[in-house]
Amino acid sequence: MRLAQVSHVPYSQRVGPYHFQMIQARLSGPVQPIVGYSLQPFYTRQQQWMTDMADSLSQLYRFTAELNQAAKQFDPARKNSVLYARIAVSSNAERVQAKAGPKAKPGNHQLDVIRLAAQQTNRGDMVESSGPSLLPPGQYTFSVTVGQQEKTLFVEARDGETHEQLLKRLTGVIHQSDLGVTASIEYSGELSRLILRSSQTGLEHAFQLSDINGSLVRLLGLGKVDVKAGDAEYVLDGTRRSSPSNHVDIAEKVTATLLQPGKASLSIQPDSELLLQKTRELVNRYNRLHTFVEGRPSIFTANLPESLQQISLAIHAGLADYGLHLTSDGRLELDEETLLRSLERDFSAFVKDVSKVSGLIEKETAAWRTTSPAVLTGFLDKGSSVRAFSSFLLPHHFYRQAVCTGLIINQLW
Repeated sequence: MRLAQVSHVPYSQRVGPYHFQMIQARLSGPVQPIVGYSLQPFYTRQQQWMTDMADSLSQLYRFTAELNQAAKQFDPARKNSVLYARIAVSSNAERVQAKAGPKAKPGNHQLDVIRLAAQQTNRGDMVESSGPSLLPPGQYTFSVTVGQQEKTLFVEARDGETHEQLLKRLTGVIHQSDLGVTASIEYSGELSRLILRSSQTGLEHAFQLSDINGSLVRLLGLGKVDVKAGDAEYVLDGTRRSSPSNHVDIAEKVTATLLQPGKASLSIQPDSELLLQKTRELVNRYNRLHTFVEGRPSIFTANLPESLQQISLAIHAGLADYGLHLTSDGRLELDEETLLRSLERDFSAFVKDVSKVSGLIEKETAAWRTTSPAVLTGFLDKGSSVRAFSSFLLPHHFYRQAVCTGLIINQLW
């Protein structure tokens, strides 16, 4: 917040009228007129006060904004509200794991994994890596078929090349085909072979290799299927299902990952740990703001502490059953065990009650942020207009103090 600067008033204008009045007063009484005085102490004190006030307002706005942000997380009207956070708990994480998205419906599901989805894998024959290629020099043609899509590939065997060199070039040719088949070289000591895999699981991604010109597939042993492609088979809540992937939809916004055959149960629940964390954050930010305002009673008007008290009483009244209570000094404290038990017992009631408190906090803190600093600090009453220097830059209590100590202030400043 940027404050206006004090305008410089010439010495003659400050002292002249006062000096003249004192001379006139001397005519009717034994008065010793003051012919000069210095306002430097006042300038220094006022500059210090302005700095303290600006710093206090800055902290007030920051602490208020942070409290408002913490309260907004409990607003059900917001898409990313913490009230919509969900977790999926598996009874056997080695068999099934799951993830629940926001607003997933709480509930329990029974899952029996019969078979996992698999990638097709073809393993070639092991041959000495540095040995001569199994293919005589020449051009070889073979086809790769995935589903209804077939593509013809060409490879040239060169004179004097090693088995490993041929496999590296063949790997590049297969990758460039972009048919959903990956190729890699497996090493075992001085031996190596080519391994082909379908890029995805499921029967629809199974592939087949056939020689067209030459015997590349046969000589390298690539036609042998080591692992067949297959769909996942599982029973969900008594209904048998299949999936080309091991990532299956259990319910709306709930996805499970099948890891091993066997039975497991899934429980979709509100994210209690996250709710606890955000509630703790709300309490801490309220207490920080409360401590700040209470520590500066001479800066702000009485309306601010009263408004904070209304918020704390509303939180206590609406959320006392969930473990939020007021201390003797007006701060909030949280009984975490009570909150967790309450969430487990009746989560819908918590959503209803905390949303009301969230709305109240947002309303009150928004009013502070839109209120004039002059009103917040008591320079002006609500609805008044800022007029002269003494009405805004100089608070009334400081003005009165200056007068009582004999410091005369020119109101035209």
